[in-house]
Amino acid sequence: MSYGWDDGTTGPQQQWQSHGYPPEPQRGVSGALIALIALLAALVLVLLGAVAYLVLRPGGISGDTSEQTLADTSSSSTVSSVTAPSVTEQPPVTETAYTTPPERETVTVTRPAPGSRSSLRTAGYPAGADSSGWVSDRQARCNASDPSAMMGRTTRSAFSICVNPDNGRYYYRGSAGGAGVEVDDPVVSGNSATVSNNNVVYSIDSSGMAIFEGGALISNQPMVEFWVG
Repeated sequence: MSYGWDDGTTGPQQQWQSHGYPPEPQRGVSGALIALIALLAALVLVLLGAVAYLVLRPGGISGDTSEQTLADTSSSSTVSSVTAPSVTEQPPVTETAYTTPPERETVTVTRPAPGSRSSLRTAGYPAGADSSGWVSDRQARCNASDPSAMMGRTTRSAFSICVNPDNGRYYYRGSAGGAGVEVDDPVVSGNSATVSNNNVVYSIDSSGMAIFEGGALISNQPMVEFWVG
């Protein structure tokens, strides 16, 4: 049995086509939807790859590398122990015990006079002198065999303070630049002496000879050799 319309057609579809309209298109999957599905699939693959890397890498997800660090440290210690130079033990030092102490050497030290180039002599005589003064300079030597109580040599002169054995009085004999002088009654006090010759005064001690004229200093001569009896 066939059903149709009164005009003899089979239905609306036949009537629609009979009027020149195209048939209704068939519905299917669009291209945009396919692209979206492919993008989601790619993202899922990337995520799975990242999770697999974190799980499979050394130390796991937390990234703990303590075991690797300990291994590296152990290797470094092994290398250091191999390359460290060996220490050579020094032989023990043996000290020799002396049953008899060595004999000490006696050294005599003389105290130099301030500003002088030779030692202050309190025993014996300076080189070139004897008990009466300077042998090489007759003008700075005592008369005959009179003893000398003090003698000295400066950078410019030489002198002897002598004792008259007859009365015990002092007298001064000195020379400078070839000229000699003799002065009676110098004042002697320990290691110093003062000689007054009219307006000229000689002040003598172990450091030197200062010469004053009219109270003004006219010469200051450092002592080179000095002796006191």
